Amino acid sequence: MPKISAPSVPEHREAQRAALIGAAEAILLAEGVAGVGARSVTERAGLARSSFYDYFPSKNELLVAVATKAFEQWRREIEAELARWAPGTERLKAYIATTLRMAADGKHDLAAVLQQAELTPSRHEDIRALHDALFAPLAATLAELGLTDSHSWAALIEGTLNGALRLIDHGADHEAVSAAVQTFVLEGLPR
Repeated sequence: MPKISAPSVPEHREAQRAALIGAAEAILLAEGVAGVGARSVTERAGLARSSFYDYFPSKNELLVAVATKAFEQWRREIEAELARWAPGTERLKAYIATTLRMAADGKHDLAAVLQQAELTPSRHEDIRALHDALFAPLAATLAELGLTDSHSWAALIEGTLNGALRLIDHGADHEAVSAAVQTFVLEGLPR
């Protein structure tokens, strides 16, 4: 029987799976989607190549696991920050500032790389659902402000945030971009 490196078999399996996901994340950021394969991931994780298939039936399933982990971490961080603020305008500002700070910190880099993955349509839908869940706190915040159809307003703000992410990716200061987005969202175009 093989040795396990945790107090129990389930904990060992979870640690092995986490090692594979962590290795895939590092490879994605360094080499892109093309660099991810059973061999490269297991070598980086320090595991036997055959162990890859014990946890993931395919590269696509590993990529989805990486995306799921990233989106869950992103969502938890946003929700924790929003919990610090009373409902209303300050919470909306916090949502914008947190989202753009996280992008400036490089947390959006993995999502950008994963967009290059050629996944099955159903797996793309799974990732899209994870992405959409990130905007649920924004829609809730807008509803708290009394906006009807908060989901449509959230989509419009999402478009603004996507433009802001591009500015940050091109070197703009995230705090200045955040202030501009907050002004745009709350007051419209400056006059």
